Amino acid sequence: MKNPFAKQDNNGVIVTVLLGGLALGAVAYLYLTESGGKTRKGLKKKLKQKGKDLAANAISKKTGLSKKLVKKVANHVA
Repeated sequence: MKNPFAKQDNNGVIVTVLLGGLALGAVAYLYLTESGGKTRKGLKKKLKQKGKDLAANAISKKTGLSKKLVKKVANHVA
């Protein structure tokens, strides 16, 4: 039978709770404050641009078309 009074290692649980709280705080800031909304819009814009760049690189490598041309087409499609 396991000893219920033996000292247990709870470091993993503590770290998980702290990281979860930090993530929840970041999400709350982004969605519940006005400046967080501006930050969220800026992040969305940057992520969209990065996605277009990655897609243009991949398509350019596969098809041999120039990256500039692929980006122009992507801007009209999206």
